Amino acid sequence: MNPLLDVPVIVVGALVLLAAVVYGAIWSRRSERGGWLLRGLMVALLVAIALRPGWGEEPVAPTRTADLEVLVFLDRTTSMSALDWSGQRPRFAGARADLNALVDALPTGRFTVVSFGRRVRVELPSTQDETVIADYVQLLRREEAFAGDGSSLDRPLSTMASRLAELEERSPRRPRLVVLMGDGENTEAQAQRSFAAIAPLVDAGVALGYGTAAGGRMPLVEGRPEEGWVPDRRGGDAVSRIDEANLRSAAQEMGVPYLHRTGTGGLDAVAAEWVDRFQEPDPAYDGAEVPVALDLYWILALALLVLVLVDLRRHWRRGWAARRSLA
Repeated sequence: MNPLLDVPVIVVGALVLLAAVVYGAIWSRRSERGGWLLRGLMVALLVAIALRPGWGEEPVAPTRTADLEVLVFLDRTTSMSALDWSGQRPRFAGARADLNALVDALPTGRFTVVSFGRRVRVELPSTQDETVIADYVQLLRREEAFAGDGSSLDRPLSTMASRLAELEERSPRRPRLVVLMGDGENTEAQAQRSFAAIAPLVDAGVALGYGTAAGGRMPLVEGRPEEGWVPDRRGGDAVSRIDEANLRSAAQEMGVPYLHRTGTGGLDAVAAEWVDRFQEPDPAYDGAEVPVALDLYWILALALLVLVLVDLRRHWRRGWAARRSLA
């Protein structure tokens, strides 16, 4: 059986209808009790239809994953405003473009966006609303100059671990993808912590690096370089340079690829690979069998229709006989 409704709902509905039938049979004339018996059979058929009986077994159809959980961890330190992406554009512009591209390429993806800089902050909880994500990306800004206390690519590591563990517990069969976006520049004295601990929780993902080895200057005010540049403590303008070694290390430890982003484009292929990978038939279900290969409720529905027509005919004949007696 494969009930159309929850069994308790079916039972309650059946009891209510049967109570009405019993009440009508008790208080009706003896000549009308045959009609109430007919209605009792109708109730029984309705219950049988709701239970949706079937016969035989058939192989389960291959299942496909509907949703992907995409966790984006975005560096928003001052260095992400350095003007060395795709010419002399800010790194943040590249990150925005890539995030928009991933959202477009993964329409069934659920995106969570976490920024990290001076502190780690969940900017956008898990959502499939493309408009909300696009608005957020448009409004996202870097930290103010001098607002941070040094940058480190591993700063969101604890949040990554907790978010991934939470998703595994809540939706264990939904693939978890991590997208780490940043320039890899660590200005803290401590060595970068390993990302290997979260690897078992990561099903796929990518690390995206922004910036160049030559580096770029950072505006004091984002988007307004005419107001001056972030100064270097040793004199002159500070120059931020991408650290691909840190990004590659994080990617390798998570078990995902690293891509150096120097312009737009190319992420459609990455997203398509994820879709193909997680929409293949699940081998755990191949060959499994389930009941109700052949639904039988339609036969019961035909029987119910016959009883309804018989009952309507009884009422029509009684009405016709009453009009003739009054004529």
